[in-house]
Amino acid sequence: MSTMIKKAEATSKTHLNNIMQIAIFSLSDGRYYGINVSKIKSFEDYNKFKAIKNDTIKSKYLDGYIQYHKNVVPIVNIEKWLEMYRPENVYYEYMVCEYNKHMVAFPISGINNIFNIPIGELQKPDVMFEDVITYNTVVEINGESTICLVLDVERLIMDTFGTSEIAKDEEPQLETDKEILIAEDSKAARAIIDMIMESANLPYKMFNDGKEIIDYLDERSDEELDNIGVVITDLEMPRRDGYQVLRHIQETKRLAFLPVIVNTSMSNEGVQKKVMELGAKSFIPKTDPESFLGEIRKNIR
Repeated sequence: MSTMIKKAEATSKTHLNNIMQIAIFSLSDGRYYGINVSKIKSFEDYNKFKAIKNDTIKSKYLDGYIQYHKNVVPIVNIEKWLEMYRPENVYYEYMVCEYNKHMVAFPISGINNIFNIPIGELQKPDVMFEDVITYNTVVEINGESTICLVLDVERLIMDTFGTSEIAKDEEPQLETDKEILIAEDSKAARAIIDMIMESANLPYKMFNDGKEIIDYLDERSDEELDNIGVVITDLEMPRRDGYQVLRHIQETKRLAFLPVIVNTSMSNEGVQKKVMELGAKSFIPKTDPESFLGEIRKNIR
């Protein structure tokens, strides 16, 4: 693992200060892009690995596979997804990431640095970018302020590998009149959650970020709060993140009875330990339908 990632791990409690750690990298268009550090396993020399091609690959974003330690890891080309790929484009590194316990390698032009970005400085992108960018922010690189576009990697993964058919629930149908509150900023993840909840015929309300769900809870009467069965929150969100949602519920006496489930693609053990320490009842890798419904069933009031 690179020195840069080890440095990031050493400061992994940045969430307690409302900070998100973002690795800034470049592609062939010269722009700067970002990805949450917690999802990155390592940065590897692109020329060290020979891509293994496979004629059965169906996705137009897949470039083949590499042998990474003992794992066969798919190569997903971000530039093809962003529709700016050219055959002459040159890559120097692989950014190896892990999502929901599955690894993927992204070819990139280069890595710049890791930045600690205050949550309040993350802004939603323009409408024309909302399908590919989760949010943008301004960082200082080489003494100049520049815009960084934080990719919606959940959408990239979904577009590359597809969404698996919603798992058939072998348990008895969950019936409840309690409302399920869900905070999720990724448009792609919200679409999957909508399918899961609608197929199970469950009452729910969706929020775009942590601030929306916190404001909603604070404005409810005690009688309205009693009608809430469970809160489900992503971790990476602008304005207020999932850690802040957890902390606010636990520290607000009239909300502390509400069970909270964390649903995130940050699946490493350190993140799981943190959210459980902050009072989460359970943890779901994003977004597995069977686990999603199972954890609702176990935790709903």
